[in-house]
Amino acid sequence: MIIDSHTHVGKSFLGNFSPEFLMEIIGDVDFAICSNLEGIDPQIGKDELECNLEMLDVCKKFPKLKPLAVCEVERTENADNIRRLLSEHPEFIGLKIHPEISKLPADSEKYDDYLKAAREFKKPCLYHSGHIKSRFSSPELIYKKAKEFPDVPIILGHLSTGPKHSHEAAIDIMVESIEQETATLYVDTSWVDLEDIQLLVEKLQNTKRGDFTHRIMWASDAPVGDFNQRPDSYAFNLKQFQESFEDKTLLNNLLYQNSLKLFNTYSV
Repeated sequence: MIIDSHTHVGKSFLGNFSPEFLMEIIGDVDFAICSNLEGIDPQIGKDELECNLEMLDVCKKFPKLKPLAVCEVERTENADNIRRLLSEHPEFIGLKIHPEISKLPADSEKYDDYLKAAREFKKPCLYHSGHIKSRFSSPELIYKKAKEFPDVPIILGHLSTGPKHSHEAAIDIMVESIEQETATLYVDTSWVDLEDIQLLVEKLQNTKRGDFTHRIMWASDAPVGDFNQRPDSYAFNLKQFQESFEDKTLLNNLLYQNSLKLFNTYSV
C-alpha cells in the first residue's frame, strides 16, 4: 500500500487542478490525503463551508481521495464552521492550515479556536511550513503554537520550504519537541531532497526517547510543481524514494503505516 499524505485539487494561482487530473498523476497510489485549494487561495475567496463541502463531494466521487477541511483562519471569527463540518461529516480526517498564503503568523491567537476544534474532534492538523525565516509559516512559529496544544498532532508539511539549512533547523525542532515532550509534531516529505529525508530519518531514529520515525510520512504536494503534474515524473520520484530505504519495515511505515495510524484511516 502507498498513501500520498499531501495533495490538492481546485483552482488557484498555482493552477487549475481537477480531481481527474490528480487521479491520473498519482496512478497506482492507493490513497491520497487531499485539500481544496479554492479555500486556500484568497483571490478565489470561497466560503469555508462551501469549499470543504465541495471537497467532500469530490472524495465521494473518487474514494481514493481522503478529505482535509481547509481552515480559512484569516477570514473567520472562530472555528464554528469547522466544528459543524467535523460533527456532520466525520469523513474529514484532519484540518489543513496555510499560514503563508493566509498572511497570518502561525503563532497568532486566531488559530487557537481551530486547534481547540481539532482537539475536540481528535483530528491532526496539516500545516504548510515555510522557510525557517518566514514571518508567517516558519516551523519555529508553528512549534510555538504547537506547544500551547501539545495533545494536537501538528504536521510540518514540507519539513519547511527552502534549502538544506532550513530543513536542518526544522529537524532540530522536531527532535526538541520529541525529547522535551513539548509538542506532538509530525512531518511530511513533500519537496524535501532525499539527502535531507535520510538525515530526518536518522535523527528521529536516534532521539533520546528512542525511534520516532513513526512521525514521518511520504508525500508529494501534487499537482503543485511542474514535476508533480506529470505521471512519469511523479512515479520516478516515488520510485527513487522507495529505493532509498533497504529496511522494508521502515519503508512501509513511511509510505503508509504512519499515515494510517495518524489519520485513523483503517476504515477506508
